[in-house]
Amino acid sequence: MNRLPPLVIALAAALLWLGIGLWQRTQAGTSAPDALLAELPLTLAVFGLAFVWAGRRR
Repeated sequence: MNRLPPLVIALAAALLWLGIGLWQRTQAGTSAPDALLAELPLTLAVFGLAFVWAGRRR
């Protein structure tokens, strides 16, 4: 079975996190640029953790 590279898994996790965060913040009335700015730091942390986790799974 072919496994996805850790970078692909980390990108998918980060984009999912960012998408959900943007959806929640914009539904609460925050403007899209402000929501994006608020979500970026934690999205980068999610990317880093997912990348390390996916790399260690190999």
